[in-house]
Amino acid sequence: MTSTSSLTVALVGAGPTALGVLERLLAHADGRRLDVHLVDPFPPGAGRVWRTDQSDLLWANSLVRDVTVLPDDSVTVPERVVTSATVWEWAEQVGVGLPGPVGELARRLTSDTFPPRTLVSAYLSWVLDSLAAVPGLALHRHATRVVDLVEHPHGVELRLEDGGTLRADTVVLAQGHLDRTATDEETALGAAAAAAGLTHVPTAYTADLDLSVLQPGEDVLVRGAGLAFVDLVTLLTGGRGGVHERDADGRLVYRPSGAEPVLHVGSRRGTPYKAKLGYPWAGPPVPLRFFTPDALTARFGDRQLDLRADLGPVIARELGWAHHTELFRAHPERVAMPWAEFAEAYAATDDLTELVAAAVPDPADRFDLARLDRPLAGARFSSDEELQEWVRGYVRADLARAADPAHSADQAVFTALLFCHGTIAGLVRAGRLTPRSEREDVSGWWMNLFSHLASGPPSPRLEELLALSEAGLVRFTGADTVVGLEDGRWVARSSSTDTVTTATALVEARVPAVDVGRTTDPLLRALLARGVAAEQAGSGRLHVDAGFRLVSAQGVPSTRVSAVGFWTSGAQVAAFARPGTNAPFFHQNDALAAALWSAAVPVTTVRAA
Repeated sequence: MTSTSSLTVALVGAGPTALGVLERLLAHADGRRLDVHLVDPFPPGAGRVWRTDQSDLLWANSLVRDVTVLPDDSVTVPERVVTSATVWEWAEQVGVGLPGPVGELARRLTSDTFPPRTLVSAYLSWVLDSLAAVPGLALHRHATRVVDLVEHPHGVELRLEDGGTLRADTVVLAQGHLDRTATDEETALGAAAAAAGLTHVPTAYTADLDLSVLQPGEDVLVRGAGLAFVDLVTLLTGGRGGVHERDADGRLVYRPSGAEPVLHVGSRRGTPYKAKLGYPWAGPPVPLRFFTPDALTARFGDRQLDLRADLGPVIARELGWAHHTELFRAHPERVAMPWAEFAEAYAATDDLTELVAAAVPDPADRFDLARLDRPLAGARFSSDEELQEWVRGYVRADLARAADPAHSADQAVFTALLFCHGTIAGLVRAGRLTPRSEREDVSGWWMNLFSHLASGPPSPRLEELLALSEAGLVRFTGADTVVGLEDGRWVARSSSTDTVTTATALVEARVPAVDVGRTTDPLLRALLARGVAAEQAGSGRLHVDAGFRLVSAQGVPSTRVSAVGFWTSGAQVAAFARPGTNAPFFHQNDALAAALWSAAVPVTTVRAA
């Protein structure tokens, strides 16, 4: 007899991405039996990044009320298998009653808290347990790695690092962060540093770095000023016994322990990412007008699009539309033109400069994407101290604005960025971007801009950074910083000042660039070696088709193996969602889950004679 009443899925990787896929598989089960094997050496639910064995000093960069992996009422996908909950809702209802450190952390939370990653880990474990309790699911957890797999006509056989094997109808690769071997350039740089007696800490996930090689008082160059840099600073200051305190005026000051190095940070932009906004905003969010699929088709036809050249100006117009819509709605006393007149002209005018200047008297209320993206562009300082004071002033102003609801237009832009990201994810799935743009611009220009504006550090971390700068333990080298080796020292120069900074150590404060050709993941190495999988040409990412199916070196999509994550050639979709935004995370997982169920091959059972 034949039956399609069950499906067996192996999820390789057990972090938030796998949870999202599992939730959608259950939503599409429709009463059918689902067997799922979760394979990951790290804790199931949390995975590697959110595991519990890391410092409580390392935080998520979103407020507890702004983080979820479960679809809410805004999400237009079918069915709900468990009740939606943000980290904050879980903490209020479940976390506060837990024993030990997790319960203590949960009881100290407010809705405006940035949670330690260990608390998010507990939330993810709870989500997994909630999904595991759904009727019809048999969940099997394997604390090991998959080292190889072979597709057969009737399924997939997976070989495990612990010597075991698994059989499944279909496999989803969801490993998350992938370690890789050093590039030739990185190897040469490390060898040159070692020959000169200098320290070089290469790119890696910050929580995994050995920072003991950085000595107290040592001058250390840091290349990168994003979230990895913020984690690095936290571990090298508070993690070494330093304390942040308020003085009599309420200003945050840093009391060093004496064990800290001196960090000289430089990057292309030259400033830290903008602080996460720290006040509640009821909205309403501004719907996309210019950057919708229909609007783009009306403007460009059905040709392939270049994300930066074609769509960059449209994104800038869309973000400006969101900004000014909220400004006119919430702060009408700060505009000098009726909304209807402004809106009509905004949609019809190519050069918005004169329109915005006439409608918005205060330059601080205008939207200028170029200025936001490159705050130091064109700036030149006569001394290093002048540069330091400028950056401190920039951070102070950013912190003040991020805490002030009078600038709620920033919240509208933030939400519009999320919506734009969803449109880009859809364009990638539909094959609308040029191959070059899909390879380079999505993970390059766009994600850098998005991260700077919408995925920066918690405001308290930037306030601490300001205090560390005032204490002389963090110094900024400026925009377009270039680092090299000269006369047995690390040397940094920038376009912002003539100052030359020297150091005895260099830390690459960046997550390693995706390069599956250099991955240390044993499963991917085996699949790539046999041509079962392939890199998308020139991107460093694992090649998947629009349906997330693994594509072989011969260009043939797999019938039973799929892959999702930022390390694949699919859309760069975050593994968490912001409530109320109908996030791309859920739509990606829903499309994949529906495809897996619809492709399920009937299982033939032969009765014994």
